[in-house]
Amino acid sequence: IPAMWWHHVEALAPFNVLVNYWWRDAPRWLGQAQDALNHAMLAIRDLPDDEKVHWREMFDHYVFDNGAEVTAHIPEPARGVLAPLTPDTAGKLRAFLLRALSR
Repeated sequence: IPAMWWHHVEALAPFNVLVNYWWRDAPRWLGQAQDALNHAMLAIRDLPDDEKVHWREMFDHYVFDNGAEVTAHIPEPARGVLAPLTPDTAGKLRAFLLRALSR
């Protein structure tokens, strides 16, 4: 099944099984998008609407519309997590998130 493909299934018997398997052609060191979605549900979904608008803009700017103009004004050595991820920087970001989530 291609990544992000989904469908509606109606259960017609007392016992039903549905198995989906998604794959993606991405390096193993990248995080799982489902984890980001779950964390957004925990941290953002139930905020007041005016705050959610600001978070949507942040996600659009830094995640979805992340063209070169987003970081052009920042020197390359100072871009941190705004720079393209490498296995090393992904590991550092993962460690940061684990520390933050363990509190």
